[in-house]
Amino acid sequence: EPFTTAWWSWLTLTGAMLAGAISVKFVGLFVVLYVGIFTIGQLWFILGDVSKPFLYTLKHFIARAICLIAVPIVLYISFFYIHLTILSKSGSGDGFYSSLFQSTLEGNRLYNASMPKDVAYGALVTLKNHRTGGAYLHSHF
Repeated sequence: EPFTTAWWSWLTLTGAMLAGAISVKFVGLFVVLYVGIFTIGQLWFILGDVSKPFLYTLKHFIARAICLIAVPIVLYISFFYIHLTILSKSGSGDGFYSSLFQSTLEGNRLYNASMPKDVAYGALVTLKNHRTGGAYLHSHF
């Protein structure tokens, strides 16, 4: 039965799960695509029911837009905001990231270091190998 508490709950929960699917891996786009196509089919079926007024179809469209588009977008952005707010400290995997990103991590030796665009005479230069995930190059004597 549309527009009941249970209906709203399931629709909102579906939107939240869509946000989770896309947040974990971008393969979740296929889940979003599947739900989107299914929703378009449902809305087309509702629109084709001439016994219902157009306002009824509009209510369904707005409800789905809020729960299946707005809720996932807000949650997705919130997940990344929380992630980047909490995870601002240095860790063991810092070497795999660019020096510019490392300079933003608290506790990293590059924290708040200035990153010049040009190399100056006498500067310490560190090379990184991007084929091995960005690990530092080194030599053994």
